[in-house]
Amino acid sequence: MAAAATIPRRQTPRKRAASSWWVAVAGCLALAALSLLIARQATYDPTAWLIWGREIVHGDLSTTSGPSWKPLPIVVTAPAALLGDAAQAQLWLVVARAGSLAAVGLAYRLAWRLEGAVAGVLAAAALLVSSGFTSRTFRGNSEGLLVAVAFGAIEAHLSGRRRLAFAFVVAGTLLRPELAVFAVVYGLWLVWTAPDAAGRARTLALTAGAGVLVVAAWLVPEQIGSGQLFRAASRALEPVAGSPATAAFPFLATFTNSVPALPWPLYVAGIVYVAMAVVAVRRGGDDARRARTVLALAGLATAVMILIALMAQAGFTGNIRYLTIPIALTGVVGSAGLVRLARVARARLSPRVATVAVVIGALIVLPFAVDAFSRTRTQFRGGMHESRLYAALPAAIAAAGGPKAVLRCGTPNTQPFDVQTLARALHVHQKQVGFRPVVPGTIVIRRDDARALDRRFPYRTVTGSWVIEASCRR
Repeated sequence: MAAAATIPRRQTPRKRAASSWWVAVAGCLALAALSLLIARQATYDPTAWLIWGREIVHGDLSTTSGPSWKPLPIVVTAPAALLGDAAQAQLWLVVARAGSLAAVGLAYRLAWRLEGAVAGVLAAAALLVSSGFTSRTFRGNSEGLLVAVAFGAIEAHLSGRRRLAFAFVVAGTLLRPELAVFAVVYGLWLVWTAPDAAGRARTLALTAGAGVLVVAAWLVPEQIGSGQLFRAASRALEPVAGSPATAAFPFLATFTNSVPALPWPLYVAGIVYVAMAVVAVRRGGDDARRARTVLALAGLATAVMILIALMAQAGFTGNIRYLTIPIALTGVVGSAGLVRLARVARARLSPRVATVAVVIGALIVLPFAVDAFSRTRTQFRGGMHESRLYAALPAAIAAAGGPKAVLRCGTPNTQPFDVQTLARALHVHQKQVGFRPVVPGTIVIRRDDARALDRRFPYRTVTGSWVIEASCRR
């Protein structure tokens, strides 16, 4: 008996899977922390979340200016504000970048489920080079987290962990409110498929409670911070130059604007792969289950696209970053499609002809891949330039005498997209920073801006990246 008691217990498959997922999460967090060595400064939207987190801690939340309210980041930025400005920003960047890394890993996982490891690598690469993804990751935006929770919901559902999948969907609604449509549908499906009346009652209570939480998270802070329950929606309805909402037919423009997001071969391979999946489902057999998964992923991407397009038609901007989920799903399906086409060629053609066909296909894909990589590199460099620029602002303010000196002459002004960073550096509300210079007042402007030599503001402090001009002696 004593000897038997020393035999180690084997982990169950679910415990082993849970352990591996925790290792993956820890790895993402570690890599995200290391990324701070490259850049540790958030930009426009994330800086607003940092300000709101600090204001919540201080009990003076103001959401009347800046981007739309977004609840999920505040879960991190509010408690992190207790650690000070630098630590708060770095903690959020670690979370946001870890989310992006998790999204890349989950893209690999989903494509691997369909067509194996090569498809997984292609899907991960497709997500990284999709329009703006890598740049937004380093800026601290939430699109990486959004893809991570969306793909996490899909992975949990495919693994049979339906409540975890629902939790991920709910988390997604705290980043993109339109995903509430999918949360409601999935929640009702969970209620419908519950095994008995007691289970249905518990599931209904769970889903209803989640719904109340989501609604409160979006509306209550806005009521407190701006006095308007629906300010986030009204802010999203403000026209943005070049967005689909300003086009003659916003619904169609949402689709056409998103075309450059991925290399063209992924779209072609994805369409062929979906067509093959339709045939496989009709025939039945061993491939039918995988084919249904392909159709579900393609259907989900299409549904989200149509929803965003309808919102654009109603006046919401419909920018490409709102389409991160369907773009990421398209990358997964298209990557799996490329691998499937290569396998079909090998199965139906002689070895020599199949090799030639695959090589020709690779040569066709290569220029599109190079172009996507080049575009991503340019966007990444732009993001790094902006991060370095914002990181230099506190030193410029210190050189001008500090926040009190900058504020002494009146309203501080800057470029529209620099308002959040300046407000945070000066420890004021976003509404207290303008972008139309007035006298008396102060201009905090990038050194390469034409307004950096405004004669109405003769008292200047010039640093490497910034010019601070005042209408009075500080």
